Amino acid sequence: MVRIKSNNTEKELIRFVQSWFDLIAKGKIAEACKKLDKPNYYGIVWTPEKIKEIIKNEFGPETIFGQENPKGVFFSSVQETEGTYRADVLKFDDGSGYSVEHNVPLNREWSDLTAQFEFIGETSEFEVILHDLHVL
Repeated sequence: MVRIKSNNTEKELIRFVQSWFDLIAKGKIAEACKKLDKPNYYGIVWTPEKIKEIIKNEFGPETIFGQENPKGVFFSSVQETEGTYRADVLKFDDGSGYSVEHNVPLNREWSDLTAQFEFIGETSEFEVILHDLHVL
């Protein structure tokens, strides 16, 4: 559950997503997964193993990214990531919450891996769902 404390909901939701990335960058992937309130609509429960599997499948040694980064792929803290990030926030028309798509910081660059979150709730309290991690 995320609680919004200001009048700028969109900015706080982006801040939540970035702090979630930072937890993983600090090696606290299990803690990051605990911040997710429920499985996505396909029933996927995001575990550390599931997130690592996605990274391995999308950025393994057989990929261009993997070949350019022979030491492997790692999550970077937001502050040490170079370039400009992309974060798209969409308020649901029915008022049930928001969707946030944010590119993921990997190897100190904003990657083409996108985290798609949903925040379901009203006004100041939202359940957090990681809908998907995918390459655009």
